[in-house]
Amino acid sequence: MNNVITLERFSYAEDGTLGVLTVGDLELFTVEPPWLANKQRVSCIPEGIYDLEMRFSPVVNRSSGGKYQRGWEVKNVPDRTYIMLHPGNTMDDLAGCIAPGLSVGRLKGKPAVLSSRDAFDKLMDALSRRSDWQLHIYQRTATNP
Repeated sequence: MNNVITLERFSYAEDGTLGVLTVGDLELFTVEPPWLANKQRVSCIPEGIYDLEMRFSPVVNRSSGGKYQRGWEVKNVPDRTYIMLHPGNTMDDLAGCIAPGLSVGRLKGKPAVLSSRDAFDKLMDALSRRSDWQLHIYQRTATNP
């Protein structure tokens, strides 16, 4: 397995951004806030390649129900800090972060990922195999189905 995680976004909407996160053989769905010009705490981050770094995170601790004290931060995002991968279901659970899920659906009328804590467990297990991960975020295109 190489050290690249991909996040292929397939739906940009004003009530949330959906994608597929791939780590080796593991595929999870993701939800993020909508694209709002990379504004802190309310926008998804720009497409690109970012390093991931493990760190202590109160939001990971809270959103995982205390199961995890540390989580993966997306580093070197232009004009942004503290972008975490953590459990959540809709954009309302996120402040610019990325939440994994086992499936997609709708909650309270918004795009959502479901079984997010279970998906986060799988993600944390997959990422525990190394410490030098990179996240490649891109938009699905007609030539990249």
